[in-house]
Amino acid sequence: MAKRLRLLLTSNSTLHGGTYLGHCQLHIQDFLGPNVKRILFVPYALSDQDAYAKMARERFESLGYGLDSIHESPDPREAVTKAEAIFIGGGNTFRLLKVLYDHGLIQLIRRRVLEVG
Repeated sequence: MAKRLRLLLTSNSTLHGGTYLGHCQLHIQDFLGPNVKRILFVPYALSDQDAYAKMARERFESLGYGLDSIHESPDPREAVTKAEAIFIGGGNTFRLLKVLYDHGLIQLIRRRVLEVG
């Protein structure tokens, strides 16, 4: 039997007049379920990764999840390997991909996604 692949994809983080992830917070909570306690956030798509992580951390904590930002980790590959869930923030796709490639994370994230089931 094939593994069940689970991805939650959103096209934007903020709808006009709304809050960060406000329009999809129920989908996020439903998707993650009660067993996920911490999220690994990937803020590489924006240049101010500290501010991006702060905003994401505040939002996820308000939803009951802890958040670790991969850019604060001494070993990004280990952070991906140990993550309960991974949330990749949007922004500049070229910046995001460059940093993911620089850290050798593309295939590792792919493997983590495919092993879920």
